Amino acid sequence: MNRKTEDCANRLWYRLRAAIGFAVLVLLLQPFLDPAAAQQKQASPEVVPRVALSELGGTPGANMMMPLYFTPDPKMPVRSLTVDIEFVSNNLKFQKASKGTAAEAVNADITTSVTEGKPDDKGVTRSTLRLSASIPDASNKTGLPDGLLAYLLFQISLDAKPFAIKLVPTVVEAGGLGDPPQKVAKIGAEPGLVVVQVLDVMPEATCFFFTH
Repeated sequence: MNRKTEDCANRLWYRLRAAIGFAVLVLLLQPFLDPAAAQQKQASPEVVPRVALSELGGTPGANMMMPLYFTPDPKMPVRSLTVDIEFVSNNLKFQKASKGTAAEAVNADITTSVTEGKPDDKGVTRSTLRLSASIPDASNKTGLPDGLLAYLLFQISLDAKPFAIKLVPTVVEAGGLGDPPQKVAKIGAEPGLVVVQVLDVMPEATCFFFTH
């Protein structure tokens, strides 16, 4: 290797070392350059049981099956829970609930009841659907499993206008294993959404409704 080639190789080596050193320095300084990102990375997400609804669309007169999912915390099994789901019910009516695969897997009982409120000064009526799920077998040691807990059947009225409405769940109570079952204090809840679309209206009208 001649002197010129050797000098070129040395320069490339020093540049490579410098690049590697710079990359390592950036990684070391990342928590100081972006404190928010560092804090988010260090903060481990809290694992809690939770229930969740979905987002569905439908047309006037249609029936829709809203799934209700349950995600357990393996460290804190839940044998029973009661959820209240509030929604505007002028054009959306609850029909019935059916067991999902998670409830069937442990032979859980599913019961429902609906409380309809009085119309407010704008004529808006809000209803509350209460759903209870429980495992009757006291010897069960696993609790409600992960997955589809129940199907909730709703019907959209024939004269419904385009609208989007939240179904807001609130966990009223939950019981763990044991006799008597200990209370599970913290259960997460994620809302659902029902979007009614009228197919024979002008697109501009639908856009106006949703944006104003």
